[in-house]
Amino acid sequence: SLTVVLPVIQSTLADLDELLAPFLAPTTILYEVAIVCPQSLVSDTHRKLRTVLSDGHPKVSLYPWSGLSHHHQASLQVIARVKTQWVLLLDEHAFKQVPACDRAYLVHPRPVHLPVGPRGFSPNWSRLTPSDRIQPAAFLVPPFVAPTSLLASAPLTSPSLVWPALGDYIAKSTRGSFGGIVIGSDILDRAACDPRTEFDPGEGPDSLTLASFTISPRGFFVLAFPRKQDLWNFIPATCKLRHQGYTVLAYLYDTIDETELSGVVNCTVPYFQRSKEIPSLSDWLNVLGSVPDIVIALDHQDLVSSTFSLILEQPPFLNTTLIRLPRRELPYTEWIGTLTLHELRHWNVPETTLTVITNNRPHSLRRLLDSIQRTLFYGDKVDIRINMDQTADPETMHIVHDFEWPHGDIFLHHRVIHGGLLPAVVESWYPHCDDSYGLLLEDDIELSPLSYAWVKMALLRYKYGESSPSSSKLFGISLYQQKIIELRPTGRQPFSARTLFRAASLTDPTTPYLSQIPCSWGALYFPTPWREFHDYLSLRLSQSALPIDTTIVPGVRSNKWTKSWKKYFIELVYLRGYVMLYPNYDDFASLSTNHLEVGSHVRDEPGEVYERKKHLFSLPLMRLAGAGADVGHGPRLLDLPGGALPEWERLPVLDLLGEVSSMEAIQKRGDERRAELGVCAGVEALPSSIRDLLC
Repeated sequence: SLTVVLPVIQSTLADLDELLAPFLAPTTILYEVAIVCPQSLVSDTHRKLRTVLSDGHPKVSLYPWSGLSHHHQASLQVIARVKTQWVLLLDEHAFKQVPACDRAYLVHPRPVHLPVGPRGFSPNWSRLTPSDRIQPAAFLVPPFVAPTSLLASAPLTSPSLVWPALGDYIAKSTRGSFGGIVIGSDILDRAACDPRTEFDPGEGPDSLTLASFTISPRGFFVLAFPRKQDLWNFIPATCKLRHQGYTVLAYLYDTIDETELSGVVNCTVPYFQRSKEIPSLSDWLNVLGSVPDIVIALDHQDLVSSTFSLILEQPPFLNTTLIRLPRRELPYTEWIGTLTLHELRHWNVPETTLTVITNNRPHSLRRLLDSIQRTLFYGDKVDIRINMDQTADPETMHIVHDFEWPHGDIFLHHRVIHGGLLPAVVESWYPHCDDSYGLLLEDDIELSPLSYAWVKMALLRYKYGESSPSSSKLFGISLYQQKIIELRPTGRQPFSARTLFRAASLTDPTTPYLSQIPCSWGALYFPTPWREFHDYLSLRLSQSALPIDTTIVPGVRSNKWTKSWKKYFIELVYLRGYVMLYPNYDDFASLSTNHLEVGSHVRDEPGEVYERKKHLFSLPLMRLAGAGADVGHGPRLLDLPGGALPEWERLPVLDLLGEVSSMEAIQKRGDERRAELGVCAGVEALPSSIRDLLC
């Protein structure tokens, strides 16, 4: 719906009937004409309106103004009272000297998130001349149409600067570089000049092709990219989506792209280029006659893609998921094609926070932050939280102060009392909702560029996929690949999941697996178990139910780790029957590695002894090439059984000692231990999760 704002001044009052005429015809779009006039003209304007208005016209309201120096200011001020989605802002001459096609567009606006009109100016305030193509402008002058919400809070400035200042405000509000769009003849097609005319799907080569295209009932994906090169870079993922039985069509909207691509792929992707006949994504989808389940586009907000969100926020596209990806990361997206439609519908649901724990190791911190900066985040908003202990040194403080983060917000936390590693980790993050996840990183960790890809892929499959009820026992996703088992009473032992699985005659020893061992060397933790851990740790440290020296988990070395948060998390995992997902790539290729630097749990030892111990824990990081379709660059992210993450039921399960077990066995073991502890009496005042745990 649309509201028209028309200012009336002394010199135009006599022509009010002519100025109003284009807006008085019955219409389903126009809701109100808001006439803005100075207080001194209210009586004359009322008399004039009585002679002009008749039955059947849209609502006409009068908004007097005073205390301002110009009617442009009054027009902006009245927008705060507009109730429609769109507002058409006129000057005192209304549609005089405005071409018919421009008029048609202005009263039937397309879903663009910026002001659109025929008159715009460049940053140096020179008038933009009409063009065949739409043009970005620093600011527009009336007439122009815009989303009401965009203008409702615009500040008022001096009359001579009203429109330039509005352009600056819009650019800042939309985080863009321009304040409006000048209409080009490329969007003034026949339907725009006469909105009552509908497209004939039989016209135009693209329409003929679309009309004959069959959409798979399994799912429909649309790729909305500007260039053929973007489509080419996404081809590996596209082929995998098509292999799953989904329909994938591409809409390319850079009409001057003449790129010639060559290469060999094992599938084809029909694509359709924007034209005057089908000038926008919404037009193309309307001609197609099918609603896509997923639209994949670039996160770069150009003049066309900036409309996608608004298009998909309106019927019939309310259930369509929009996924935006950075252009530079498109060559590393093959893994996306292995996910199901159900999983990809949840792409925008998880909220991940990176949590860095640091103290006085500036070299380590810088290395970790550099590796985070090199990580691909696939267009997601990812906040980062840096937690410094009270004893953080000046160089560490300086690194944190200068750190810049383009993917989300930065939060800094500095303790005023030294707490040690246990509270530093446990208090570093707390989930704010059930879709909030924390990626915990101590400062001697280093990440692979594909660490977030692994996390996102696994999270969407096992947390948001159509999986087994027992997947609720998953408490996190490890980036680190186990090479040592630390919990056996005999001490640290070398470990290889692949060797273990071959010995156990598993069908595919290359599979990822579930383990009860919590990882502290780069891991994503889930909200419900982490909240429960806070409750459990408070209970244990208070000794209100059990003495602090009570052995909860029999026969594990962690019982001696008096200052480690993992000791208590292991207890919770054991009692609950929880598991963590671990990668299992060739040559121990990992998504994180631990440099085992001197700190709270690593003693300063002679060089040879220290280097030997460090070698036990250092792992090769998976390279960026591991996300591509080419082989021969080391382990790849999709070096998985069948080239995708297995179904939940097919994942092997290991207990705390690294032995093959089952979800039923570890659950039974925890239940029996709870019964043995016998602490049900007197726990009524404890949180329900802990009462359930102990009883």
